[in-house]
Amino acid sequence: MATNPLTQLPGYLLRRASAWTMAALAKRLEEFELTPTEASVLVVIASNPGIIQSEIGRMLGIVSANMTPLVGRLEQRELVKRLPVDKRSFGLRTTRRGAAIADRAFTAMQEQEDALIESVPAKNRATFLQTLQDITSVLDE
Repeated sequence: MATNPLTQLPGYLLRRASAWTMAALAKRLEEFELTPTEASVLVVIASNPGIIQSEIGRMLGIVSANMTPLVGRLEQRELVKRLPVDKRSFGLRTTRRGAAIADRAFTAMQEQEDALIESVPAKNRATFLQTLQDITSVLDE
């Protein structure tokens, strides 16, 4: 039987786990006609009415060149609306329909996270979560 030496590399393992999680999440979000990124943006807007696009991009690690068309698609579907904050910025809010979809999408996201954490033995879950938090805190610096 062939061996995979990559299974000793933490980055490889994280990528595999992420790929599995994102593919499964994309499947769950199909009913809302949202990608995982669109759903993430919508949930953040629903949780932070009036948030500006650049702040969402920083929060989620999305470059500004990708944020504009992404928000445009959500706006075109009448899930979000832009409201002027000042002469240069627009705050984003969900529409009533957008808020309802954001709630349902967040539930789908939580269900997917539950499926992921269930794949970790119960005795290791707290350590697993703490380790992921430690890794991301370093990356966010």
